[in-house]
Amino acid sequence: MSDHLEMNDTSTTPVIFFINKLSGGQKGQQVYRMLVRLLNPRQVFLLENDTTIIQALNIYSSLNNTRICICGGDGTVSWILSHLVDAFPPLKNPPASICPLGTGNDLSRVLGWGYRYELRQLLRTLTQITRAHPVPLDRWKIQIETLETNASSKHFGLDAAVVLDFHVRRTRDPSKFTSPFKNKILYINEARKYFKEFAFGMAWDLREYIRLICDGQDLTDSMRHCHSFVVLNTPSFGSGTRPWGRISTKRISSQSTNQRYEDSFDQTSIHSFQTHDSPVNGQDGNQTTALDTVTHPVVDHFKTQDFGDRKIEVIGLSTIQMALIHLGFRGNCIAQCSQVRIELNHPMPVHMDGEPFCLAESFAVNITHAGQVMVLRNEKR
Repeated sequence: MSDHLEMNDTSTTPVIFFINKLSGGQKGQQVYRMLVRLLNPRQVFLLENDTTIIQALNIYSSLNNTRICICGGDGTVSWILSHLVDAFPPLKNPPASICPLGTGNDLSRVLGWGYRYELRQLLRTLTQITRAHPVPLDRWKIQIETLETNASSKHFGLDAAVVLDFHVRRTRDPSKFTSPFKNKILYINEARKYFKEFAFGMAWDLREYIRLICDGQDLTDSMRHCHSFVVLNTPSFGSGTRPWGRISTKRISSQSTNQRYEDSFDQTSIHSFQTHDSPVNGQDGNQTTALDTVTHPVVDHFKTQDFGDRKIEVIGLSTIQMALIHLGFRGNCIAQCSQVRIELNHPMPVHMDGEPFCLAESFAVNITHAGQVMVLRNEKR
């Protein structure tokens, strides 16, 4: 970016870079030093606090064709996008691209910016930002209110509990978390502590702890045998899994091989799980086994996920499904809606936009649509 840009100049595309130095096994500092050498240092910002973001946006908001590159994980991306929503009229913000420095990088995967940081990929990203296509991304408002209930001290929610333990350990000793790959190994090690919960997960029933209301309809009974559930706006979750819809079986094996797999799953001694493909526009047939030992018909009337359709998806996961979604299988599709209310009568760990925390009391969580923000989709990968 030139030091002398005209306000009304439409022949150039200035790019602002926001870098989280703690992301990517603390690779952010390395990215910062490289970008300062390659680019004008005035367009590269090392994230310290909200003031850094606000000042950068105030400086460059008046320039035409400005674009943003967020160097960090899912939590960093959410942080910047929240400021873009506050600082600009709807869909008028500088569109944002992503340099993935986190562990999961799910939004980066969906938008085509990759799933991990590589030096070669960073240089390629610099050339692709100006050619990427702006698209709207739904934003969601989350409000938490206290409920008057007799809550016990028992915590629940297996996936969020593992993430919370991982986050606490990483905060306590960040020197051990030096790369996304090593982070995933340490994450698996944290999950080993919950083997008992995984092995006996079918004994749990999330309906005892949560009341779920979607668009005014009580769907609590849909969480039978669920140990965790996910409220998801993008197709990718948990480092690239697709819990709303599995990959096509035609892409992984022949029909006869699929049948052998299905037969072997049917013979499993534990409770079985859904193995049907997600429909396209509601026209594909469903191939279903039961969530428990009894077969239940499934009517799949949901649409394909779209992060700009003003709808959010609610998915239930048993402990078995939490493992199988990493093999391409899906969870239990509960709802596709514009409003969600979750009433918790127990303390519970939560994982939101890459950041884990614990709701220490009984709360109601209200999720509503909060407009859209422009992001960049990379179609040249």
